Amino acid sequence: MYALHLTSEDITELDHALEAFKALCLDGDEVSKENFPLPRLGERLEKCSEVLHKGTGFFVMKGIDMSRYTVEDSVVIYLGMASYIADQRGIQDREGNVLRHVTSSKTWDVPPEKRHGIHSNAALPFHNDMGCDILGLQVRHCAHRGGSTFVSSAASIFNELLSKEPQVVRTLFEPNWPVQCSGRNAQHHYLAPVMAWHDGRLMTCMDPNRFGPHPASGGSSIPVLTQDQKYALEKLEEAAWATELELDLARGDVLFLNNWALLHRREAYEDNELTCRHLIRLWLRSTQHGWHVPPEMRLPWQTAYNDKIQPRIYALHPSPTYSTPKYSVGSAAFLLYDD
Repeated sequence: MYALHLTSEDITELDHALEAFKALCLDGDEVSKENFPLPRLGERLEKCSEVLHKGTGFFVMKGIDMSRYTVEDSVVIYLGMASYIADQRGIQDREGNVLRHVTSSKTWDVPPEKRHGIHSNAALPFHNDMGCDILGLQVRHCAHRGGSTFVSSAASIFNELLSKEPQVVRTLFEPNWPVQCSGRNAQHHYLAPVMAWHDGRLMTCMDPNRFGPHPASGGSSIPVLTQDQKYALEKLEEAAWATELELDLARGDVLFLNNWALLHRREAYEDNELTCRHLIRLWLRSTQHGWHVPPEMRLPWQTAYNDKIQPRIYALHPSPTYSTPKYSVGSAAFLLYDD
């Protein structure tokens, strides 16, 4: 399964569920299957959750006309559909934000090259969102030009490398890759593999821009990458490009993908005076279908799904200001970042 095309009956069901939820006067963190009833569409979404965890690992929902909804209503619909995919929503920063705005806002005065990669219009290399099980992306607006999303399965990458560069596979499996993390960690990093076999599954957890010291951090205690590790990243990127699939994402579409099983990248894009590419990101986990996480990859994952962080914030719009990150410029950004 690649695309789930919503019918007029599905849209009517979504509209009824939206009105039912709004009548309860609840907030975004309370959206669930129980109070966002989708009797027919819900069954199809639950089957899609199985596809994410046991099948192809991704699908795109198509057919939502964003012009029919306010920003708040479109987010509630997104959360409602996502609740049938996975019952847990992870936080994406220490402030407790559950929604992350993947955009390059025209109000920000920090130069794009000093922001996280998701907050610029530059190309992003293949990566995982470190600490996430199921990645959700709702397309609020498309770019004027470019900005396509591409996916490649970890299994295809593994097989490609195993046949051509077996020594690279060994390097990727070694648990000695230095991953940047928050200044609350005295060493500002931890060590982990890029790939691991766990419970009979191949799992990948990597963001090239989080490996090794930050380019601007002189005297950092974070180990630099070895030549073997640098070479392995180059070959992994080549293998991912060789096996990639471009996704056709339009305004209103929602992408869900298994973040352990697939890597994704974004091409560079251009906005104009009328457009501003804008995706809304969710980090999800299904307690029913979620994969067991290997201990060496667990640190960012545990933090994202930490219920102790309160309040949980559902910001409908990007912040009007932007703070330069300390450790992870260029990355897709994850929770253990930037004091």
